[in-house]
Amino acid sequence: MPNKQIKAIKFLAESKYESSKFFLYGDEHALCYKSKHHCLKDQDLQLLEKIYLDLDDDNFESLLDQSLMSNSLFNEKKVVFISLNKNRLNKELLKKFQKILEYETENILVVEILSLAKKTIEKDLINNIEGSAIFIDCFPPFESEIKNFLESNLPSYLNKIQNIQVFLEMYEGNFSALLNDLEILKILEIDNEEMAMKVFSNKGDKNNYKLIEHISKRDTKLALSIIESMKRNDRNSAALLIWILSRDINAIKHVSQGKNIRSLGIWENQVQWYKEISSRVTSKTIDKLVNEVNVVDRKFKGVLNGDPWNGIKNIVLSLSA
Repeated sequence: MPNKQIKAIKFLAESKYESSKFFLYGDEHALCYKSKHHCLKDQDLQLLEKIYLDLDDDNFESLLDQSLMSNSLFNEKKVVFISLNKNRLNKELLKKFQKILEYETENILVVEILSLAKKTIEKDLINNIEGSAIFIDCFPPFESEIKNFLESNLPSYLNKIQNIQVFLEMYEGNFSALLNDLEILKILEIDNEEMAMKVFSNKGDKNNYKLIEHISKRDTKLALSIIESMKRNDRNSAALLIWILSRDINAIKHVSQGKNIRSLGIWENQVQWYKEISSRVTSKTIDKLVNEVNVVDRKFKGVLNGDPWNGIKNIVLSLSA
């Protein structure tokens, strides 16, 4: 089967796929995050061993072999998450990509190549290297694609032409924020049009958007009060907080590297908060927090024992220090 290229919006709507190798590329963080989880939607997460590798590691090929060939006493299947942060390809990296695409395994390979240009991926990987992987385009979708997405995903009480047009204008260039607010509707269990439109129209006043401001100002009392409020109202809102913290940590990392963070669903008037945090948080701390978010996510899903809310609070306290 040749490599398949698909937009993330369409991939998220698919119930089945014919490959166990997935390549995520693009800078729409919410689509990357949701697509990565969708790759594992049919898996029993409690029976899935997770391994994390860096494609740029000098020993990557031998580490990949060891990861996939070694047997586990406790897990039936493995998922290997492979990341690449470089924005250019060279012969060595192409060789490693070739190895991944040619690898025959029943385990799952999820490769994140979020810093490469779309043209580079299409020309040098999708169309140039034979394989049987699914390449998931996580770049911001076109307006027509967002329109189709809304028609398929809005609750019936909101699914009207006039509302869809409002959303297209309101969230232009900020698809991650739109996905975020759709999640809030579920969390708050809103079931009528009037209340839902208030959620969408008052984005700047919602608690979760205030969280990063409180963290930036080191106001741990207010930051933790938001966490407690969400926990009290709906314990499942941990999923939303995991997504928010993952996005925010990624944004802090982007700012420290001089990258634009609007593509992550960050409003212009919020950029200052991320800059303030990045000035006091080291790259080592950021990497540590990324791992902590992954642990919290696994606790929320029941893969690991422990209360995810305690982990969320610890992450917020670390960012506020």
